[in-house]
Amino acid sequence: MISFFESEQAGLDLLGMNSKADKKDLTRRLTEIVGAGAVLADDRELVVYECDAYTLQKNLPTVVVLPKSAQEVAAVVRLCASLGLPIIPRGAGTSLSGAVLAVDGGVMITLTRMNRVLSIDPRNRRAMIEAGCVNAWITRDAARHGLFYAPDPSSQTACTIGGNIATNSGGPHTLKNGVTTNHILGYEMVLPDGSIEWLGVEPDGGEEVGGYDLRGAGIGSEGMFGV
Repeated sequence: MISFFESEQAGLDLLGMNSKADKKDLTRRLTEIVGAGAVLADDRELVVYECDAYTLQKNLPTVVVLPKSAQEVAAVVRLCASLGLPIIPRGAGTSLSGAVLAVDGGVMITLTRMNRVLSIDPRNRRAMIEAGCVNAWITRDAARHGLFYAPDPSSQTACTIGGNIATNSGGPHTLKNGVTTNHILGYEMVLPDGSIEWLGVEPDGGEEVGGYDLRGAGIGSEGMFGV
């Protein structure tokens, strides 16, 4: 048995993107979904997304797209599924594991524009947060109600809650209060076919549906099951 190194062009060939016309068409179709300025296709722009905080290995994605809603994420995923293109979900890229490397090119879906704390319910100690919201911003807003969000990785001033969910992040406070999976009641996930599902306790505060813990299966899965 022997092993091979991958050529620089292999990723583009795998995607069927070895002509500039194909990439241009993909960029146009993605721009129709997320708007002008939210699709990056020039290598000078893509280099920012070639690695996470683990900088020893670098791979350029074919295109980076920055949606601002779950509906836009779903539309991007549906387009990629129809074209057979791999997708790479990305938060702030603070991990040290190479988890967001575009190994074979593909469309990188970066969620940093979805960065709002939508609501805080201090009575029930719950909040609705967008995936691209920075971890420290959650505690900043919750502190007004005498509350804090416990999982606090060392990158909390930069990392996002979506990335925390994808990697089941911890931190010093988790020794007492638990890691990310102990604090996430439910979340919305875009599945590989572009459908949107809610996993866990319903956002209206209802009880969690019985059966398999699909909420828990997604936490720590690093985007394997959806975005």
